[in-house]
Amino acid sequence: MKQQMKMVLEMDDMQCQNHMKLHGEELFQFMLENLGSSDGELRDETIYRLLVKLLTGQHLNIIQLIGACKELLTDQYLFASIGEKDSDDVFIRSFSTLWLTGLFWLDQEHPFMDQELRRKAMEASASYLSLEQDTRGFVEGKGWAHSIAHGADLAAVIASHPEVEKRLIPVILEGVSACFWKGGVYVDDEDERLVAIILSLANTEYPEDIVVEWIEQVFDKLDREIPEEGYSQTFYHARTNILQFMKTLYFALKKSKRYPKLQSTASFFIQKWQNV
Repeated sequence: MKQQMKMVLEMDDMQCQNHMKLHGEELFQFMLENLGSSDGELRDETIYRLLVKLLTGQHLNIIQLIGACKELLTDQYLFASIGEKDSDDVFIRSFSTLWLTGLFWLDQEHPFMDQELRRKAMEASASYLSLEQDTRGFVEGKGWAHSIAHGADLAAVIASHPEVEKRLIPVILEGVSACFWKGGVYVDDEDERLVAIILSLANTEYPEDIVVEWIEQVFDKLDREIPEEGYSQTFYHARTNILQFMKTLYFALKKSKRYPKLQSTASFFIQKWQNV
């Protein structure tokens, strides 16, 4: 099956379409069952690359798309061993978010989800960043887990979806806040991927004042967590994550010329906390 997938990756659009008509059911089911393999080449370089090709070329039928979406929302995929750290199940969760990101992207371009499935998928996906506890980026010998970055990609595509219910945005923002406090310091561009969520909100003209209030709450929590006797490692790591996020956000907003009040607020808090 691995060789067949590599062969399909090399096909032109018409060849791929014909192959999927004949062998698509078996091939796609194998891809779904192995999306979280601990074999980085199979998971990342073969299965995920092929998924992108199949989605962008519209080589999957609606039954396959809907079936995959429903499967990905279960405890065997998006929420597999959720809350655990340092197990290989992080690859299942993380790559489930990437698959869902692709499906939501396709649903924006060519809607295929009914209202109930879209609501259920968005509700489940919006909670992912809050629940995920494994923050590893690259795992030696197994490749990228990158669950926070991939979860951020999923949140960003939901935030930009024309059918998103506004009640889910605070859930997503709470997930971003939670990421600052998961322990450790992010070093694999997680800040840029998290900032993309805010840019998605800006591009959809989500009320700026709500996001400003959210930033104020992020720093209110940091204020409350100031230790009485020296900095704890948890506090120091959270402060570093928050400031890195805010700096990235500041320059991203400056470049996009969006949310000027938010940009000013971020600048104020960066200066306030820079030398604390």
